[in-house]
Amino acid sequence: MENVDTQLSPRAAIMRAVLKKERRNWILPEPLRALPGLEAFSPVFRQVLHARGVTRQAQLAPWLETDLQRAPDPFLLKDMAVACDLIAEAIHGGQRIAVYGDYDADGVTACVTLARGLRAAGADVITYIPNRFTEGYGLNLEALKDLYARGARLVITCDCGTNSVDVARDRPAGMRLIVTDHHEVGADRPPVDALINPKQPDCAYPFDGLAACGVAYKLLVALERSAFPGKLDPAASLDAVALGTVADVVPLHAENRAIVRAGLHRLNQTPGPGCAALLAVAGIRPPVTAEHLAFQLGPRINAAGRMEDAMLALDLLMADTRESADPIAQRLQEQNAQRQQLTAEIVSEARVEVAALDNATAVIVMGANHWPLGVLGLAASKLVEEFYRPTFVFNTEGDEWRGSARSIEGFHLVDCLRHCAPLLRRFGGHAMAAGLTVLADHFGEVKAGLEEYTAARLNGAAFSRPIRIEASAAFADLKPSLHHEIQLLAPFGVGNREPLLLSRDVEVTRAETFGVDARHLRIHLRDRTATAEAIAFDKGASAPHLAAGRRIDMVYALQCERWDGLDRVRLHLRDLRPAFHPALVLAGV
Repeated sequence: MENVDTQLSPRAAIMRAVLKKERRNWILPEPLRALPGLEAFSPVFRQVLHARGVTRQAQLAPWLETDLQRAPDPFLLKDMAVACDLIAEAIHGGQRIAVYGDYDADGVTACVTLARGLRAAGADVITYIPNRFTEGYGLNLEALKDLYARGARLVITCDCGTNSVDVARDRPAGMRLIVTDHHEVGADRPPVDALINPKQPDCAYPFDGLAACGVAYKLLVALERSAFPGKLDPAASLDAVALGTVADVVPLHAENRAIVRAGLHRLNQTPGPGCAALLAVAGIRPPVTAEHLAFQLGPRINAAGRMEDAMLALDLLMADTRESADPIAQRLQEQNAQRQQLTAEIVSEARVEVAALDNATAVIVMGANHWPLGVLGLAASKLVEEFYRPTFVFNTEGDEWRGSARSIEGFHLVDCLRHCAPLLRRFGGHAMAAGLTVLADHFGEVKAGLEEYTAARLNGAAFSRPIRIEASAAFADLKPSLHHEIQLLAPFGVGNREPLLLSRDVEVTRAETFGVDARHLRIHLRDRTATAEAIAFDKGASAPHLAAGRRIDMVYALQCERWDGLDRVRLHLRDLRPAFHPALVLAGV
């Protein structure tokens, strides 16, 4: 949220050349055209629909169809039939199966989903998740040897393995290997018995945006239909699958919307013991939303792998009773608090260095030997949020420096890392988040390569964060019924953003802070039609700039909560500017 004061102090004027915090570019929707077919909805919601290209009732149908029964056939996934046959053979033959996960929320929930389902089908299952600090990401040959020594003759990976070509080739003789994954596919296919990954170029599955836990869920659906009808219930783990899907920041459209909606229903009605314990320690009461998964539950699951060992999160979600789940959830709560503190310390140190960079800097690349590996990605995310540049943050201890990267809209991290691949020991990830390892002696070259590549593809305009506004509204329009209409498009997340509304020329009647250390902001407002209340988290410092009588334009998401038996709306403030700010532009400008 920008400071609404427009005067620069003398010191600020001198410092204009150094790297500034992010700028925001408000993009207004095109004017609403009067079109038939959607008259049952309010004018504001019709603006939202129009902004999403929905101008006829038929175009709205895909948004409303979130029934998993209509999801694509799992056997359209390449190698699905082969995998089902191998698993059925192992179970019927009494062979031990190892489920090999990953240390983030997606990998943990995928591992939980498969382990639960396979055990319900009668399998002898053991689970394994590598340690972030001692093993790193992906398949580990020593781990496969250990699993073989423990009797596992079939290993099923979750959220890893697609690019583990050498490890797959060198695995113990007699070990069969099924890879379930969703990461980008490299030039060489790993020599495995089955590779289930919707991103394979020759995969016929119509949706390639599934998270790894979504791929695991599809495997269970296929097994239930083909080999074990009535013996396993794929829906039993949908609470965990929804959590992993949202936490992994995959696009929330198509089948992912159906998965998350079904998972949220389970979380609100009959959550498993582990999820119920996690909801309790986070202080979340129904209705549970995708936002709760993204910002409260997901970070607590991830905290285990970032601070200690992800097996703790796996144990929580595998727990059979609240009695066994509650103490584990409390431990994750403590680790999450430690994670928050360490992230804040890195960001505070990095901010000093970043602020000294020239404002033309296209990328942030920095590190320190005392920055913990487990929170580098979180720190990078915070720096991107503050300065809106692609950011690479490293732990610089030892001969190999490991880093995490986060990106901005329109800049693909994996493409960038492929350009620098000859200088890297290893790398992997997605468009918006990635990890990499570089030898200390090559770091200077890598940094120069990242700066050169980024500068060639971004310019100053790219460093303004776009805020896409979908409708304008007067305060009198902001009713619970409008919120209910907007929720037809939920769950919201990447690829299905929560609609942002704009109200212009509103008057501040009172601004106050709340929360620990007065961190948060509450503003009381009125326009020509009604009054409203808005909140903004971590923006308490803006309160002195919002004196009574100040007139502003504001962008917000609409929230609704039940109070004393009545529904009331509240605005979640995303940005504000002095009224009639000249930077407002039409979409596409």
